Amino acid sequence: MRRASALLAVISLVASILGIAVGVAAPASAAARDGVCDGGEFCYYYNSNNAGSVSDFTASVSDYGTTQPSCYDFKGSGNGQGDCIKNNAASVWNRSGETVRVYFNTGYGGIYQNIGPGYKGQLMAELYNNNASHQFVGTAGTDTGARSGTCESGEFCYYYNSGNAGSISDFTESAGNYGDAQPTCYDFKGAGAGQGQCIKNNAASVWNRSSKTVRVYYNSYYGGSYQDIAPGYKGQLNSTVYNNNASHQFIGAPSAGSGSRSGTCESGELCYYYNSGNAGSISDFTDSVGDYGTTQPSCYDFKGSGNGQGECIKNNAASVWNRSDQTVCVYYNSYYGGSSQELAPGFKGQLNGTLYNNNASHKFISGTECPVSSGGGGGDTGGGGTGGGDTSGTYSEKVERVIAAALSQTGQGLSYSWDGGDRYGPGYGVCCSPSGYDDRNRWGFDCSEFMNYAFWQGAGIYLGTYTGAQVNKGTVVSMSNLRRGDLIFWGGYSSTYHVALYLGNGQMVEAAPPRGTNSVHVTNVYGGDFGIRVNM
Repeated sequence: MRRASALLAVISLVASILGIAVGVAAPASAAARDGVCDGGEFCYYYNSNNAGSVSDFTASVSDYGTTQPSCYDFKGSGNGQGDCIKNNAASVWNRSGETVRVYFNTGYGGIYQNIGPGYKGQLMAELYNNNASHQFVGTAGTDTGARSGTCESGEFCYYYNSGNAGSISDFTESAGNYGDAQPTCYDFKGAGAGQGQCIKNNAASVWNRSSKTVRVYYNSYYGGSYQDIAPGYKGQLNSTVYNNNASHQFIGAPSAGSGSRSGTCESGELCYYYNSGNAGSISDFTDSVGDYGTTQPSCYDFKGSGNGQGECIKNNAASVWNRSDQTVCVYYNSYYGGSSQELAPGFKGQLNGTLYNNNASHKFISGTECPVSSGGGGGDTGGGGTGGGDTSGTYSEKVERVIAAALSQTGQGLSYSWDGGDRYGPGYGVCCSPSGYDDRNRWGFDCSEFMNYAFWQGAGIYLGTYTGAQVNKGTVVSMSNLRRGDLIFWGGYSSTYHVALYLGNGQMVEAAPPRGTNSVHVTNVYGGDFGIRVNM
């Protein structure tokens, strides 16, 4: 190509000297390797967002080479011009009529990404600046292989929404760090809600179409709490990793010690059994669950082998084993309402006559007596119900129980609901908020009821149901003097409009809009006008 270009330049120069007009007919689409992305070509870009120098192709290349003058390089003007394209491409544009497969290794090997006709955008995280070969594969490969956005046989797939809905992110191997920002993060590829968003802390449901168990972790690099996803499982992530997924690992067959939701009753877990006498299929937990659901694929079900495997656990459990070091309360109603049974650490046996096959929620508590839930929300007047948290201990011990109570509600899929919840738990809100929202069908907390819940459950302290009452429950402190367990208020002392609980190290936990499934969450302190150190 370079020799031909040089020859053409010489001919043009001679022709101009001789006064001869030389015309070169422009083809409908220019030839590959001219640095312009024309119709019919597959093009690499040196920079993200289809910027920088271009390297254009009309055919497959198995080895780009690594040094000049023999490597395939970036031809177009702009950043990167003249650099070898191997391990240097950030984005692509497929203007051909075929799917083009970009590979991590030369010779069409290793991880790959299918680039469908018309796609214009980033390379995925594994191939971003790690491109070594590409292949035109026709139309058969459009939805073939990992990272295509289609959940195919042999893959493990995340879904953006519950119920296996929304955009899909599909894998054939482990990933220890998803990344958290475009253009390099692992993202949702398929059509639908969430397309293009990073998958970290954004996945709600999964489908394991591989032949191996896949372990989904709370932390990057296979750390923290996890859920084992058995081959064939299609349904929700559990409350711990729901929208809190940071890595996953193909681990082969499930083994003892496989963690919550594995179907094995292990140390540290609460386990339901389908049959009496601790027999039948097992459903195991390491955290509280307010609503088990009633239908597949989204309900919490019996995971272990044996009678009842695959059935929803709501109103189906006959016996239990509490292998945790906390008292666990099993409730007759969802969201910790109605009659309850206290399961002391180590208890192994039947559920009582009321709860036998009538289990609807359970809660890990710090004390030994189950708190009574009003199970409703819509305003807590301070009357009715008993079962506040433990009032004993030092100030610091109470603070830690209050924080633990607040954090127990994160990751539960709760929404922000105006006047929703009370000191006993989440609940439905009312109509209407100052902004006009009708939250009568929205389950969760508003900011002040969430604080009321945390202090009542953690220390037996009734704060009141609105911020104007809560500012009078302690001593005013400045934002620069906040301590762990202090309340943070927004607005003037007599005109507060939001409240959160300070956790220390610049973080807080709050119930706040938007009205989604992660409205009760931990976040960095993003403002606030003053604090209140509650009298305890």
